Amino acid sequence: MPTIVSLLSKEKFNSANPIIPAGLDILFPEEYSDNSIINACQGADCLFSSGSAAMISSVILERMPTIKIVQVMGVGFDRVDIPASVRVGIPVANVPGANSTSVAEYVIGSLIALQRRLVEADAEIKAGNFVAFRNRILREGIQEIGGSKIGLVGFGNIARQVAKIASLLGASVSYYATHKQPSEVEQQYSAEYKPLDVLLATSDVISLHVPLTDNTRGMIGAREIALMRRGSILINTARGGVLDPRALAEALEAGQLAGAAIDTFTPEPPDLTYPLLHLSANAAKRLLLTPHTAGVTLGAYKRMIEGAFANMARVIHGETPLHIVNGIFCRNSGNQS
Repeated sequence: MPTIVSLLSKEKFNSANPIIPAGLDILFPEEYSDNSIINACQGADCLFSSGSAAMISSVILERMPTIKIVQVMGVGFDRVDIPASVRVGIPVANVPGANSTSVAEYVIGSLIALQRRLVEADAEIKAGNFVAFRNRILREGIQEIGGSKIGLVGFGNIARQVAKIASLLGASVSYYATHKQPSEVEQQYSAEYKPLDVLLATSDVISLHVPLTDNTRGMIGAREIALMRRGSILINTARGGVLDPRALAEALEAGQLAGAAIDTFTPEPPDLTYPLLHLSANAAKRLLLTPHTAGVTLGAYKRMIEGAFANMARVIHGETPLHIVNGIFCRNSGNQS
């Protein structure tokens, strides 16, 4: 029976109650050290990884000769050593779009929370400051999505869902991507292309939606944040390495940004030296932190697992896998040429 080694725990796997192809044996290693993963993969057909699992390093990739594909659970593939996977000829695939609605909901929800200052309001009322806080935010003004200028850095499935929802709520949407989209796509999502620096300087809200690559690592740093409008909001549901947390901390302290929502970190979990964990009380109240959960609703988990297993079943049955991210399309499978 074909065997799939899952680095998503059995508990998390079962919690989503996925429907998977019949005739597959799923092995759940008890630990994720290099040797444990290598041993589990001996004789197995596929390796299934999740964003919170161990790094699939060159050491692992070079020592699992029967593995036909490394399948990641979501869209991110930064936990796999892509150059090493190319060198050894193992295809790596992701599952784009399965959690796009879930992450888009998070972006819109966190934006509303920051614009309406919901977390701060909750704390102030519980501290007995109802009247003072209400008078202050009415004096300062409360923002809403309608009329906001939202800038999307990246324009994949998640960003397009954000654009769709934000447009329905009355926002104007612009985007930056490596390639400008065809006019019919821009019209479909009511989105206008802008160069990155222009997007940063003309948006009320910046939301990050790019994969973590050598080109995007540290993409939003002190220079880029300084270009943003004073009083704007920054949201990151991309990988933590895309954003410089120290630069963000300094911008929050200086009042350059009205708020920020961060769902991903580098390292993850953040260690005790992480700059965003050491803000002053005034800056901290404008920061919303969540533990990399924007796209892991039960519905999204189910869609991602089912999509991943359907793709691995294709490989096992000798078919060409979908959504390859490293340009390798076959290994030890019936579709080799």
